[in-house]
Order: sequence, then structure tokens, then C-alpha cells
Amino acid sequence: MIKTRTLAIVLIISLSSVLSMGQSIKNSAPNTKNTTVFDYSALPWVEAFDSLHACMLLRYPYTEWKAVDWPEKLATTRPAIINAQSNSDTIAFIQHLFEYLYQIPDGHIELLGEIDSFKQSKIFGSYGFNMLPLDDESIVVSFVPGESPAYAAGLRSGDRILKWNSKQIDLVGNNEYLNYFRNYATVEGRMFSRYLMLGRDSIGAVAEITFQSSQTKAESTITLTAFDDSMEMYLIGMYNTAQPINIDSLVYYDLLENNVGYLYIAAEMMEGITPEEILQSPDFIKVQDAITYFNNNGIDKLIVDLRFNIGGNDMQAAVTMGLFYDNSSFYEHITSSYDDDYEVIYSLWTDPLTPKYEGEIAVIVDPNCISTGEGLAMMFQRLENAQIVSHWGTNASFGMVDYEPVLMPAGLAVIFPQARSLDENHIIQLDSDSTLRGGVQPDVRVPLTTQTVIQQYEEGIDVQLKYAESLLMDIDENTAKQNCVLYPNPCSDIINIEITNSTSCGKYRLSIFNLQSIEVLTLPLELSAGNNIITLNLMDGIYFYRISGCNNNYQGKIIVKH
Repeated sequence: MIKTRTLAIVLIISLSSVLSMGQSIKNSAPNTKNTTVFDYSALPWVEAFDSLHACMLLRYPYTEWKAVDWPEKLATTRPAIINAQSNSDTIAFIQHLFEYLYQIPDGHIELLGEIDSFKQSKIFGSYGFNMLPLDDESIVVSFVPGESPAYAAGLRSGDRILKWNSKQIDLVGNNEYLNYFRNYATVEGRMFSRYLMLGRDSIGAVAEITFQSSQTKAESTITLTAFDDSMEMYLIGMYNTAQPINIDSLVYYDLLENNVGYLYIAAEMMEGITPEEILQSPDFIKVQDAITYFNNNGIDKLIVDLRFNIGGNDMQAAVTMGLFYDNSSFYEHITSSYDDDYEVIYSLWTDPLTPKYEGEIAVIVDPNCISTGEGLAMMFQRLENAQIVSHWGTNASFGMVDYEPVLMPAGLAVIFPQARSLDENHIIQLDSDSTLRGGVQPDVRVPLTTQTVIQQYEEGIDVQLKYAESLLMDIDENTAKQNCVLYPNPCSDIINIEITNSTSCGKYRLSIFNLQSIEVLTLPLELSAGNNIITLNLMDGIYFYRISGCNNNYQGKIIVKH
């Protein structure tokens, strides 16, 4: 079991240092910033809301792309705002604005300002555990501190949540609208946020929770009361399955086991508007130093960690990727706003730089990788020597937001994108569409299962990092133990299975699963000590195998390449 108090403090310090840099931003082209001010702060709430609605209806650049139904939104929200104003209910006013804004799946839409009263009233309490949706769509307990009432009531990492206040867990409401820090733009991001926020409530609120133990499979129903945790569990949950590192700068690099390089990039916050300015910036120089270090030490395998990258300056991202490209490559077209009919006004390209990193690259992302961070992931994914290796894709929010906020009553402000990023064919890129598809999706999707949740939260293993490392090394977990070895790995159709401690039994069963945990092959095996040749007939991809029999159980990963 992790020392929960220590982990919580480390997470909070790390997250707070990132949050102090601000919310996600994305700077557009040089000298194109719109300085129009929309100040509705002195208006009555209803009139201010009507003005905000008219502003977004006119100026939000993704209305058609995301199929935003503005009349329906107005009809739903306006009566609630009228009621809040009649009752002078600031908390209700804030909540209805959150709901109005965050129904639009766009991580660049944000409600900022004086929202502490809302947090205190609605989400300052914790039920003492966090939840995650798995690949099979079940909802399980992720992190549960040993000192929490939830732990005392019997909840453990990996337990499956079945009901919440007698309602099936998959029928709970849209709690993601309460997530004040981040709006998510994909199905998986919004589901992650929904169950993170389900664990938050008003202090003193009571929830009846039915769960199934991952160990005994027994079902139990418990009653928990939300308590003041100073938002600790929320901050831990925001990192999903990634325990953040302690960093003194936005760029950090190190050398992992097996001589695998590690490069963490937290944001692109330099203010330079020309490539020459970016080349002189401390964060670019730090990345350049990292590549120099890896090259000088013969490090030909690299993990780039973009989890919780909050974005920033597109110019910085485009220039930085020159350290990985050997030819000039397109990054994005940037449009104007509604005022100029979204005309393309600037284009960014990545030009080659030295030193260049030429080794294999695995890139880790998550739904909190947003904006310019997604631009980095996009450019890495286009490289032949790189692949995205993650549980999830990125946030899917890539528009331009360096516009003045809309000022609202009660000390509030609304930020939303007003210009677009387009691909080479002048089609919107990365921003999710009306089906919530978008962002940078993994080339290799790391399984998110009960087992990997337990590994992360009980054993303290960064599952995605270890998976990326093993993928780069083509390591079968059993190879190091020398009990059961499958080779060659990667293989084509033929693979050798060598069991070094086989008993006289010799009867085994081979089961092979794809990345969605679906069994694609099962075979009875008659194995003896030594080599045993098997024909697989599988499509190219990454698979997991299990060999069981003779009181032994071996499992690991194989890669099929024809």
C-alpha cells in the first residue's frame, strides 16, 4: 500500500505548481491578438447572460463542427438564470453558467474568477475515494487512502462500483459540469471527469454506495458522508493514473532503467513570437540540452511524457519539434475570428534543427494534455520513429484563445476560442466534432483494467510509463525471470515458446488477447522443456498472452509484425 499522506502531498505540490501557471492557453499568430472587450459585469445577471449567449452564438468558431444547439441551450438555461437572480443566489448563478458552458465539449471554454463559494457549497466534500472508468466500461475504485472512512468501510482499489444512491452507476447525472478546472472534449475525457466529480459533494452530504469486491466478488452496500479534504482527493484524481514528478522547470529529463531516455514537457509558456526568440528561450534550450545528452550517451530509445501539458505558444511547439524532424513539415494554419470570416492569416511549419534525435520514441498523453501540448503529440505521431502509447487520447481542444475574456457579474469571466486551427487541407484539426471524436489518439492503447488500476494505486507503478518502456525494449516480462520465453518478439506467424522449468505434466493452454482484452486465440499445448514452435496467424499488432497449466501461470506481451 502506498503511503497515502505522502503521495497526496507530493501530488498537491506538483499540481499546484502547474496550476499556478494558469489554465490552458493557446497563442495564435504574431500581431493578430483581438483586443475587443466584452464587459457585461455591471449588468443584471439575466441581461449579462443574454449578452454572453449572443456573443458566443456569433463568435464561437465551432458551432457547426460540434453541432451546438444554441436555441436549446438558451431555452434550458435562461429560466434557471432568472430564478437565480430572483433569489440573489450567486452559487446557483455560477452552477448554471458552468452547465451552460461545459455542455459544449471544448477544453478551451472556461469559467474563471470568484468561484470559491461554488466550490465550497457543491464540491468541497469528498467521499474518501476516487473512481475511474475502465476499458470494459465498468467503474472501479482507483485511489482510496488507508485512513479514509471509505477504506474503513471496506472499499479497496479495484473494487467495482455498481450503484450510487440505488441508481445504476452508468445512469448517474452529468457531474462533469461541476469540474471547475477542466472541460473535456472527448467521450473518454468526459467520462473520466464525470466519475471524478461523482466522488465530490457538499460537506455533510450522504451517499449510499453498492460495490463488488475485486478480491472476493462479494457485493456490499455502504453509506458514506462527504468530509472536508481540502480538495486533496480531487487534485490526486486529476492526474488520473499518472503520479507527477517533482519539477523545478517546465522541462525535465532523466535516464531510466535499460538506458531509456525520459523527457517531460509540462507546457509551452514562452512569449516569443519569432523562431529566433524561441531558440533563445530557457525551455527550448532545456529540450535541446536533453537531446544533446541522449545523443552523446548513445540513448536510442526515448519516452516523451506530455501528460498534463497545459499548452501555450504554438510557435514554441513548432520550433521545438525541429529537434525531431529532418525536413520542413506543416504544423497548422491559423485563422482570424468571426470578424474576418475565419480567413487564414498565418501558417506555422516545423523546420529541422540540430541536434536531431533519431532513436525510437514512445509518447505518453492523457485527457489533460490540451491545446499546444496536443500539437506536440500530433507532430510526434506523424514521425515514423514515434508512436503514442497511452490509456487515453488527448483533450481534443486546439482552437485559439488569446482573446480578451468576457467579463460577467459576480467577479466571473468566460474564456472561449474565437479562431481555428486548420490542417494542410484547411480542415479543422484536433478539435473534437459533434461525435466527440478528435484529439491525438494512441497508436498503442495501454489496457486500463482492474489489474492496472491496482498496480498504479496500490503498488505505486506508473503503468503507462512502464508499458511504454517495455514496448521500446520489446521486453517480455517473463524473459527476465527466465521461466517462460517467447521469441522472436516481435514475430511474424511463427513463435518459439521455451519453458525452462517445465514439469513432467507438459499440458498447457495458450490464450492470446488483443488490446481490448478480447481473446483472439486459444490453443491446447503439449510443452516440454526446450523449444516449442507455434503458428499464430494473427494480424499485426500488440497482444497479451497467458500460458497456464502444470500449476504454472505465465503471461506477457508479444508484438506481431509481418
